[in-house]
Amino acid sequence: MSFWDSSGLVPLCTNEPRSILAGKFWKRFPTKFVWWETSVEISSALARLKRENKISLAQRLKAEKRLATLEKIWEEIQPGARVKELARTFPALHGLKAADSLQLAAALVWCRENPKGKDLFRAMKS
Repeated sequence: MSFWDSSGLVPLCTNEPRSILAGKFWKRFPTKFVWWETSVEISSALARLKRENKISLAQRLKAEKRLATLEKIWEEIQPGARVKELARTFPALHGLKAADSLQLAAALVWCRENPKGKDLFRAMKS
């Protein structure tokens, strides 16, 4: 099992230096979990890449199709009381923004608040 952050998933939807490494990690784990809002974050990232002319319209549309495929594979951590409770503490404790707080809280709920030895995937360096 593995928990994936949107920044670790964007390379699976696009063709960039980190895509090969992300693909290797993706194949390594049969069960993948994400925060329920992850697909929105990925679509936002793809739109930003298009606005910044880092990808073409055709590449963005292809990436959105890849995202639709990934959504059929992963399992989503739904919003709930414990996610909300944890997420509310992170801005003050760690200076996180709301979306990052919710993502982290979802990951902690996924691993039953014991992340030691768990596979959490964020943006990977090439």
